[in-house]
Amino acid sequence: MKSQTYIRAGFKIGVPFLLIMLFCGLTFPGCDSQDPDSETSASQFNLKHLDSLGETVIQNGSTYRFVHIYSEAPNYGWVGDEDEGIAALDDAARAAVVYLRHFELTGDSGSADKAKQLIRFVMKMQRSDGLFYNFIFDNALTINTTHQNSRADAFQWWAGRGVWALGVCAQVFEASDPTLSKLCETRIRLTFPYLEQYLSKYGTYDTIGGRRYPQWLVDETASDATSELLLGLISLNRAYPDGVVQELIDRFSDGIATMQYGSLNVFPFGSHASWQEIWHGWGNSQTMAVSEAGRPASAIFEADNFYARLLVYGFLHSIPFDNPNNEREFEQIAYATRAIAVGLVKLSEATSDRKYAVMAGLAASWFTGNNVAGEKMYDPATGRGYDGIGPGGIVNRNAGAESTIEAVFTVLEIENNPVAKEWMSAKGGTVQQVTKGGKDYSYRVFTIGAGAKEQRLGLILNLTDQKSMIYENTDLDQFLANGI
Repeated sequence: MKSQTYIRAGFKIGVPFLLIMLFCGLTFPGCDSQDPDSETSASQFNLKHLDSLGETVIQNGSTYRFVHIYSEAPNYGWVGDEDEGIAALDDAARAAVVYLRHFELTGDSGSADKAKQLIRFVMKMQRSDGLFYNFIFDNALTINTTHQNSRADAFQWWAGRGVWALGVCAQVFEASDPTLSKLCETRIRLTFPYLEQYLSKYGTYDTIGGRRYPQWLVDETASDATSELLLGLISLNRAYPDGVVQELIDRFSDGIATMQYGSLNVFPFGSHASWQEIWHGWGNSQTMAVSEAGRPASAIFEADNFYARLLVYGFLHSIPFDNPNNEREFEQIAYATRAIAVGLVKLSEATSDRKYAVMAGLAASWFTGNNVAGEKMYDPATGRGYDGIGPGGIVNRNAGAESTIEAVFTVLEIENNPVAKEWMSAKGGTVQQVTKGGKDYSYRVFTIGAGAKEQRLGLILNLTDQKSMIYENTDLDQFLANGI
């Protein structure tokens, strides 16, 4: 059984949380916000804060870059942790993906340089046997080899993110820096013995609570960690097509697709389980991964059922499968929202279905204030991604690496899709429940713009027939007035 309990998004011990919230509620300096009246169609993507979290060091003639883990309001300086250290492979790999993607989309040379420095750090954290450490203690790059979330004694979830970064690097720099690209390929192949060890159980299952769980994913059932590993393998295979890599992709995709249970109105509602007997939001990149793998069937089912429910009823932190009545709402974090929003973008690209681009924008509107707190969780003026929403809708104004990386990654991918970008500014109405024509519906109306420029759509759950729909314009008016 997988035992990941590691959530770093801003809820570390430090400056008292509620005190920070009170300061920010009084617009204490450093708690930046942007006047909603100033919003335009201009890009909200901003690397400023992520850049400020980075630090470069030179060792033996090579420049390495890492990303400081924590950054606390109101001053947003670097904050370390005595137990973990000051930075992690986990964040450096994700930041590398952001800079690589930004370079791929824009040709920005600064992002290319930072990406290469981060990739050098990722490689430094990999041992010669292919396994990865996670934390460093200081800017001398002293590796933390003893923390439970840093030991290189197995292929763990931070190793999956390392492969993701290396794979994207191999793809993005295949033409412009083939030496680095091939080196990334070599480093990924060092991990294959561990991946093949997992896949030696391909086709075997364990049954718990009436649900079958594949035993060949990372840590046997870690569908979440496997999804981000899969993204790296997909990028590698795009750069250097190979039958061995394709088989890894296919078999991990099989396992992920198998870990899906329920439907729109049947618990657990068509979600991809994170590991056995639980769904949680953070790192659940399965829809993104299987869409990128060209196998979107389970992604379509998750989007039409589970994601549609979340967009109507509200985001959740986690759902334990052994207790349907024990859903947990908080904390809500950027890492969970990105998985949904970017997953839906990639599903839209894989299927050419506008519906999923609209849903991606609605999911990303969590960052622009369409959330239970009614506050922005990303500040485009500074590039800060805030660390989460806690019980009572209290916003944690810290802006650590994870939250900032996941926020800017979401904005980057959403803005690359015009439909998703348009609906990222949506505001949602209250949930409505009606019976029409003998069928039960729950729905929520979302709006963008104002006055003559206002647009509306309804995300509608037909609970009787177990299907979801998006109605716009006259179709929405007809549903609201008369039903279908």
